[in-house]
Amino acid sequence: MTNQDKAYKYIKNQIISGKYQPGHVFSENQLSIRLNMSRTPIREAFKKLENDCLIERDRQETKATEVDSEELKENYELRSMMEGYALNKSFEKLDHDRLDDFESKFRSALDEKNWQKYLKCDEQFHHYLTESDDKATLQKELDLLQSQTNRMRYAIRDDQRCMKSSVKEILAIIAAVREDNREKAIKKLRSHIESVYAWESSYLEQHV
Repeated sequence: MTNQDKAYKYIKNQIISGKYQPGHVFSENQLSIRLNMSRTPIREAFKKLENDCLIERDRQETKATEVDSEELKENYELRSMMEGYALNKSFEKLDHDRLDDFESKFRSALDEKNWQKYLKCDEQFHHYLTESDDKATLQKELDLLQSQTNRMRYAIRDDQRCMKSSVKEILAIIAAVREDNREKAIKKLRSHIESVYAWESSYLEQHV
């Protein structure tokens, strides 16, 4: 992995996980010291992150993009359509043992009231459901959309009601897959994504 790729991966993960909140101003010097590399690969990483719409730059500063309500709505609408399509393609490849593992982890996060554990498991679950061999098109677009929306979820510090509701919806998706009911699973997935958007939209209106 090149230094540019390392810088890109590190900064992207920090943004998505909420370590760098919307509006965070980046320092090339600080990142250079932290990552033990020159500023050149960091600048190149910034270019990629700008293309991903995760950062914005002007002549004076580089910062994590603010969350825009209309953009968030559009991203979730696209996720609903594209993840439903991707699940339809991957449905027959889903492993029930892996789904059992996900169910166990979600129940554990709920019992422990562990918001961060739930978010990480949710991120992995959606990626697993929609994983595609088509790396050049569908998977790339899904990864970008999931990155855009996940950073808003991590910005929400803790919401037990949202977690309880979401886990219930996720278990319904898993149950539909176990029943081998493709149409029902896709419907439940899309409904879950729409529900998550409603939670986030409400949070955004109250806190931003």
